[in-house]
Amino acid sequence: MTMPRDTYTPRLDVLAFFIIFASFAVRYWFVASGQLNLVQDEAQYWDWIRRPQLSYYSKGPLIAWVITLWTQIFGNTELGVRFGSIIGMTGIQAALYIGVSRVWREYRLAIFVLFAAATMPMLNALGILATTDCPLIFCWTVAFFALAAATRNEPDRPVSNIPFIVLGVCMAVGILAKYMMLTFIALAVIHALILQCRGQMPERFWTRFVVAAIAGSVVGLTPIILWNMSNDWVAYKHVAKLTSGVGGSDWLPDRIGPFFEMLGAQIGLLAPWWAWFLAIASVGAMRKAWVGPVGRFDADYRRDLMTMLFFWPLWTIITFKALFSKVEANWTAVTFSVGAVLAGMALKAWWDAPNRRTRGRAVLTSSAVALTLAIFVSPLLPLPDSMNPTLRLKGWADLGRKVDEIIRTEFDDPAKVFAMSDNYGFTSELAFYLEGQPLTYCTWTENRRMNQYDLWPSPAEDKIGWDAVMIRKRFTSANVRGLKKMFAHVSDPIHYQSSFNGGEGRKFTIIVCKGFTGFWPRHEGKF
Repeated sequence: MTMPRDTYTPRLDVLAFFIIFASFAVRYWFVASGQLNLVQDEAQYWDWIRRPQLSYYSKGPLIAWVITLWTQIFGNTELGVRFGSIIGMTGIQAALYIGVSRVWREYRLAIFVLFAAATMPMLNALGILATTDCPLIFCWTVAFFALAAATRNEPDRPVSNIPFIVLGVCMAVGILAKYMMLTFIALAVIHALILQCRGQMPERFWTRFVVAAIAGSVVGLTPIILWNMSNDWVAYKHVAKLTSGVGGSDWLPDRIGPFFEMLGAQIGLLAPWWAWFLAIASVGAMRKAWVGPVGRFDADYRRDLMTMLFFWPLWTIITFKALFSKVEANWTAVTFSVGAVLAGMALKAWWDAPNRRTRGRAVLTSSAVALTLAIFVSPLLPLPDSMNPTLRLKGWADLGRKVDEIIRTEFDDPAKVFAMSDNYGFTSELAFYLEGQPLTYCTWTENRRMNQYDLWPSPAEDKIGWDAVMIRKRFTSANVRGLKKMFAHVSDPIHYQSSFNGGEGRKFTIIVCKGFTGFWPRHEGKF
């Protein structure tokens, strides 16, 4: 039995709206009800908005602009910081549905793709956390379908300039979010060259594409380059260090374990069934993409070529980089919207298979929805520390209350006390959760890499003679040798077990420091 090609019906738009709205509502509830404190990077991005700049040490300025917009509406709250991602993931889902249904004109497939995206753990996480990945993926997804529209060579249907304008805007905004957007140009060129070799390119494509790519890149990179020119190019040195490899042994046998951890994390972030569907779709897509038609327009070939090209090369390079250096699981995030397309393609083929029973469809659908809901309620579950992936996100607000109590009770003049840490994430969490949200500082008393706080004024400029509270991770005996150069008196470490909604949160070490001498250690060259 051969299924007919998709045809449009308004009921599909209604179903798509329901999926997108329901997904938005769950994410909004999760954040608005305070299920998790801010992640360290989220708190850092929020702290950036208090000292606006053209760019920042590790990222472009877009995330700070987004947070600035929504905190103007919701205040300096967790909802204000995160609402940009809540609405941003709604935009990503809408872009996937509109792209598949209107650009590719595969209307039923669009629903399957949207369902896969709405139940994929990575995309759900990025829809609640204020990260640079959410605006990047939005720009990447829109640019993906703009490129699909720009390369169509349908008879008697000339390509307008609109897809190229959209592509240029996405390049500019995406670069402002994350430098990873530049790799889109390389993949787009490869895609276009393959179509060119098969005689499937419209007229004047290359001229318009080059103009859009260059214009978008120049607009996106200009503020970043200007900022780096006045800051010793630290952002590029930081990216170069990460690209060349950082952390852990570089001896291959020692990297086998971290590689399988990375691979396992990727399967978990996709969800095991979507990872399986994605792999199944890739087999068929690879077969079609390898040998395509010459001259004539072929929608299926172009779809399969694009999805394979914009998922597998980048995902494979980043994942297998774990064999040589430390990588983070979210570095592949930009590929996940196209991964949802591949998963949706396989899901549709599975769903439409002859003799497919309604029970099987119901089991898969309900299982995917149930896992998604379980992710959102997981912070409420009384899991042991070793099995609780959200533990490191809990307890920051309670730490802020504890430090505020210490400032009020342990010092003669609470108005002349500042908070600090030797970790940029801890520093930013203190800035957000301390009463009054004061400026905080990141000292270099331990071996660490440079961060944004090292580019801002230190307390040595206006706080000599003040007291301070130092926060370090976990329970530690705390090497205070460096602190003794900075303060006249340093207390013994205070071990504090934080709490969150009646359960346990992170563990911290608190050190009371009095009489700041003005000595503030600095290190150079660690990016």
